[in-house]
Amino acid sequence: MEIDKKKLKVTHFIFPLVLLIIFLNPVVESYETLYQWLFMLAHYSLFIGGLLLTYRLIKGTPFLIIPSGIVAVFWHLPLYFNLAAAFLSYRILNDITLILAGILAGIGSGKLSLLQKFSLIILWMTADTAYSIVFLLENPAYSNIVYHFSPYTPSQEINTAIVMWIIMSIIIAYIAGKFLKELLS
Repeated sequence: MEIDKKKLKVTHFIFPLVLLIIFLNPVVESYETLYQWLFMLAHYSLFIGGLLLTYRLIKGTPFLIIPSGIVAVFWHLPLYFNLAAAFLSYRILNDITLILAGILAGIGSGKLSLLQKFSLIILWMTADTAYSIVFLLENPAYSNIVYHFSPYTPSQEINTAIVMWIIMSIIIAYIAGKFLKELLS
């Protein structure tokens, strides 16, 4: 692994740490059991917070993206999603591993070409679009209909899908803006 010492500044860590602190506190954690959309927003924030801690700072093998993706997919499978939503011990494990998955993605993406990074973003957005459609269809597997311990009802899933679309749109707009800025400079 290579550390880019030129980018090792306190300012690099401010936004990701603020993002993590917002979602890793008892108040927000307690609301995550009430609102499925907030729980999903926490997933995005924890992964992205971890990614931003290491992105462009530490460059390692791109193969680290594989375990990162496996962790992210794991916590979005219905059983594990509901376990993390319902039980604090699972949610702590969920939060820690999603941050670590983001860190691995940040390290692994350091040596990728722009085309490879763009391909990964497209893959992520395609998977998230399919996943949000599952929520739009009010899939009972993500609610207390299938998993009685789940704190969520199917009626919450539409709001979750909408939040996912908003987050994906913000990410796409940000990436497109960065890409255009690089092209124009």
